[in-house]
Amino acid sequence: MLNFQRRAEITARLQSLKISDSSSYKWHWYCNPFRRETPDRSNMTLKIERYSEGSSTTIRLIGRMQAEHLAELETQIRESGSEIVIDLEQVDLVDVQVVRFLGVCETQGITLLNCSPYILDWISRERD
Repeated sequence: MLNFQRRAEITARLQSLKISDSSSYKWHWYCNPFRRETPDRSNMTLKIERYSEGSSTTIRLIGRMQAEHLAELETQIRESGSEIVIDLEQVDLVDVQVVRFLGVCETQGITLLNCSPYILDWISRERD
């Protein structure tokens, strides 16, 4: 867990960044008010934004995340600096593989910022 001062520093840094500073990825969905699935029958909607400043990188996840998106997130982490923060403030839903992955990230020193209490609890239960 982050201490209060570190969390405040990260939040202040995020607020100072512009969206043009990120490498943005397309939303993986098609707008159809009667169907909530993509053509490949998945239910997933996820956007990944990456902000870098020196050796520090913040990866912001937006939407719902499933195991099928872990390869892209791993790529983003590999291409990032030495200090990595994953901002989960706008994550709605995750599956068990994502929870296990986030637990491994945390043990490797990656900071999970704005992580929902239910996800944090799930991560700790998966470790036990």
